[in-house]
Amino acid sequence: MRFLLDENLPLQLHRRLVGAGLESEHIITSGQRGLPDAAIKDRLAVDGDLVLLTQDTEFEGIEVGFGTVIISRVPQGLPVRRRVEIWFEALSGFAADPPPGQLFDLLPNGQIVGWEIRPLNPPD
Repeated sequence: MRFLLDENLPLQLHRRLVGAGLESEHIITSGQRGLPDAAIKDRLAVDGDLVLLTQDTEFEGIEVGFGTVIISRVPQGLPVRRRVEIWFEALSGFAADPPPGQLFDLLPNGQIVGWEIRPLNPPD
């Protein structure tokens, strides 16, 4: 499992994950700042090992089978250090014991909860 951190997350989180031995890539350090969400979705669709952490609610519309996404609901009003701690602890636990599913919310208390994703066009 590898984490991909969207550009709306601090680089401190990336450094903390890497320092703890977790595979992490940050959109900014990989030279992809400004990469459209559609391109990130395409990457998730072909790279089954990749888990995106983002604050972008556009990813709520991800379809069945198109990657793993964790949407952070941690308030931006918290100090960066506290947000990094919450995200780090949550992702460490996620990596150690990945829950089933592909779309998750990361709640302000650090809990990660799964969504039920239904096909856009269910069979008749």
